[in-house]
Amino acid sequence: MRKQGLVMAIPGFIFAVVLIYLLSLNIYFSLLNWSLFNLHPTFTGISTYYSLFSEYFFKLSVIHTIVYTVSAVALCNILGILGAGILYFIKSNTRRAIYLSIFLYPLAVPSSTYAITWQWLFNPQTGINLVLRIFHFPDILWLTTQQTVYAGMIIIEIWAYTGLAVLFYLASFISVDKSIVEAAKIDGANNFYLLFRILLPNSMNGLIVATALLFLFSFRIFTVPFTIGGPSNPTMMSLVEYIYILFSTEYFSLSSALASLVTLIAAVVIIPYALLGLKRWVFRR
Repeated sequence: MRKQGLVMAIPGFIFAVVLIYLLSLNIYFSLLNWSLFNLHPTFTGISTYYSLFSEYFFKLSVIHTIVYTVSAVALCNILGILGAGILYFIKSNTRRAIYLSIFLYPLAVPSSTYAITWQWLFNPQTGINLVLRIFHFPDILWLTTQQTVYAGMIIIEIWAYTGLAVLFYLASFISVDKSIVEAAKIDGANNFYLLFRILLPNSMNGLIVATALLFLFSFRIFTVPFTIGGPSNPTMMSLVEYIYILFSTEYFSLSSALASLVTLIAAVVIIPYALLGLKRWVFRR
């Protein structure tokens, strides 16, 4: 059994070795002064990172990414809990499956496709503003100021990623011991009490997985701001988009430095979640 486990782990070890090699190569490139203007790079150490930190667009992309990530993790978790709670209390499994598929539908749509769709919806002359006019609300000039850019991006993230949270919270709710739920019902507990005092406290595994995936999806967001705003629009530039811009303008060492930082941040956040998951569900401690 032990030998079988080691054999099954071989692909994972190979992937880890390749990943570490590529990351090490990327870090090495980030310590050079390699760009279009210097095709014979020399070792400069961490001065590349100092140059990166002094860039205005780097600071701007950091702020945008923080806003996108914090908003997506917080709001999608809240809506995921509420959506999963509503689905959990639906008696019919068929109806529950139909409604769940509606939540999951955005995950099946390519991000470039729904980015173009949302770009049309945010057109001041059409889309959402048409509905606002029907109810006599004033038009909103979407994506014209930093505040409306944040609002638009957060709306897109909520639409795209809430289904992910709903899926994992619903799976966690369903796995809660039915006898506990039935005992609470006998004591007169309503659905609100069951959700927040019984189901949610016993569904920390769903919180861990949903939060980790929501962080990854929102932190590495690229296609939506790139498709809607393009590389020439700094008002919605994310960190990953800035990596692309640096590389496409042939500042290779700067792009490698930023890619290394993004990888490090993602690892710092995700690895503790992975270790906690292994401890809770694999080693059962």
